[in-house]
Amino acid sequence: MANALSAFISRYPLVTFFVLAYAISWGSYFVLSGPFIFPFGSILAAVIVAAATQGVAGLKDLLGRVFHWRVAPIWYLAALAVPVAIACGALYLNAARGAALPPMFAGAWWEALLILPIAIIDAPLWEDSGWRGFAMPRFPAKRSRFLNTLVLGVLLAGWHLPLALSAGPIAVPYVLTTILSAFVTNWIYYKSGESALLAILYHGAANAMGAAFFRSYTGEDQFCLFWFLAVTNFTAVMVIVLADRKTWFGDVDQS
Repeated sequence: MANALSAFISRYPLVTFFVLAYAISWGSYFVLSGPFIFPFGSILAAVIVAAATQGVAGLKDLLGRVFHWRVAPIWYLAALAVPVAIACGALYLNAARGAALPPMFAGAWWEALLILPIAIIDAPLWEDSGWRGFAMPRFPAKRSRFLNTLVLGVLLAGWHLPLALSAGPIAVPYVLTTILSAFVTNWIYYKSGESALLAILYHGAANAMGAAFFRSYTGEDQFCLFWFLAVTNFTAVMVIVLADRKTWFGDVDQS
């Protein structure tokens, strides 16, 4: 039995990773009646499969991808600026229909900067260490990066489903935004030499914007805001795909 399980994991490491990530996160969510350890499903699955298939070498590879920091400064800037632009676009579109901008939006941006480290540690560090540090390098190289990212986006949307459903009326835009943001995050990931660290930074900046500026909205204003967030993410995806087709559809080495 143990040999058969080991053989399955070695032959299908990516499938095993996603099954474990779902099982750990969903299982903990329903057993503990909340998302207390939900974000850890991805990194725990990555560590388990990396260790089972490659031992210490696999764990070193995972760690190296997570902390791949030797990246051109422009991509650090992009990892911070792009999610800010996407969130601001949604906030201003919502304001155009009559919603008020958050009180702190006028000037206290330093609060969002203070939130950023907490936002990174809260979920992106653990989630993207698995998604981009372990899973993405193992997606089929014969498929385009566009298709691989679409598959990842759908899997991420499914993984987030318990959280999305608990969000009530904003569940649908939540799921759509999850899929769309996978493309923008992966664009940063690919352009930075497949740095999971930059994906973590991007995700953290997006979450910091949400924590700083989105939580004051309720009811119809919140509902519309999340739809506008889906719209601005979709716009960003259209821009990066049409303007950078080579990254998405060119021949690449994903080894």
